[in-house]
Amino acid sequence: MTEKPDPIDRLVQLLLLIAAITTIANGTFMLVKPLEWYVFVPTVVTTGPPNAHFIRDIGLAYLGSGLILLYATANPALHWRAAAVGGLWLALHGLLHIYEVAAGICGPATFWADAPAVIGQPLLVIVALAIIFSRHKRARRAG
Repeated sequence: MTEKPDPIDRLVQLLLLIAAITTIANGTFMLVKPLEWYVFVPTVVTTGPPNAHFIRDIGLAYLGSGLILLYATANPALHWRAAAVGGLWLALHGLLHIYEVAAGICGPATFWADAPAVIGQPLLVIVALAIIFSRHKRARRAG
């Protein structure tokens, strides 16, 4: 966005901002109150006993991803690489959940309960990046 942002630029920023804020919030919750986070997310209690250290480790991954996405939000067209890096952990985490359902490790009900957060966040980033790339491609063809 070197010129004045248009509505599509703003949409990309909004998608990344939603992903960033929800990711930062989740990571912060995991770091500050890991055992409360464990009970707050209903599907997590079915995975075994809580481990505060492990929850905080994952919280750091969420927090790092969210902060990188927040940086990308300022100028997504220029910082698309940051958006890709910030979304990487989220996408890999979502793919892990898909694998676990496919392998029979967890049931579809658990997957669908987790899907808004686990699949929704990386999907926001993927859509934002797809918009950025399609605009870059059109701009190259026009220029």
